Amino acid sequence: MVSVGEARGLWELPIDLEWVATVLEGDPMRSQGALLDLTTGEVVHSSMIDFVAADGEGFATMHAEPERWLFLPSLGSRAARQDMSEFVAMITYLPLRKRMAEAIDGLGAFHRFRDLIYREGLVAEWHAFSDRRRIARAREFLAELGVQAVAQ
Repeated sequence: MVSVGEARGLWELPIDLEWVATVLEGDPMRSQGALLDLTTGEVVHSSMIDFVAADGEGFATMHAEPERWLFLPSLGSRAARQDMSEFVAMITYLPLRKRMAEAIDGLGAFHRFRDLIYREGLVAEWHAFSDRRRIARAREFLAELGVQAVAQ
């Protein structure tokens, strides 16, 4: 693995930030995360490592060149829940804000929230808000490790 000091300022890579954001928001009980190839910017999800191993070459490279790979953990949905809460706080129509706040409370919050934003016609606004937040978190996470995503 690469230490922060070594990585700082060294890697500018074409990275799919949407994919990194998806990995970071993954359920840590179901996903072991992913590996970022510091030479190509490719993100290899842990579920794909068996397929990489089957071709032989990729698997050998992962073990022969561990400094080439940066681990990206699955951190869970806490940040996405926070995004929902902040989105709800931006709603100015109080009856709707109240219904949305109730929807995001407890188990099943993601499902209820999704249903409500579809019913209320807020899908585009939510996706724009959420996408900005997810990409910013992915970019920030990588920056803390010294990796800067550049245009692909």
